[in-house]
Amino acid sequence: MSERKELARLLERHQEHVKAWNEFDLGALGDIYNDDCFIFDTIPPPAFRNLHEFLQYLTPVRQTLSGFKLRTFDQLVRVDERSDDRIGWIASRYEIEARRGEGVHRSTGRWTEIYEKRGDTWKLIHLHSSDDPAEV
Repeated sequence: MSERKELARLLERHQEHVKAWNEFDLGALGDIYNDDCFIFDTIPPPAFRNLHEFLQYLTPVRQTLSGFKLRTFDQLVRVDERSDDRIGWIASRYEIEARRGEGVHRSTGRWTEIYEKRGDTWKLIHLHSSDDPAEV
């Protein structure tokens, strides 16, 4: 496939990823993430060895929220042309708004997804998010 087409497919996968978090669609997240995806996030503990471990921690927290909105922007999409186009990554900025009771939490930061093509499907193998340094 042409590089431009793979870049478009990666961006589409990224959009599916954001949608799955906004809808907290566990089936969609399971489809996007590789079983042993490593996740490095801003919430403690910061490192999770796989999606299951991450969701085990995050699900009770997410269920306390009456609203959750994730938006990403300024995406930079790349496919590594040196290794037969099997590795791709997306770096972007994000904004999160989460509501709990009467309170609203807003944060911004950076987000990097690393994908590996498995057959004809891009699977997320690493996710790293960090708070915006200006907010810390």
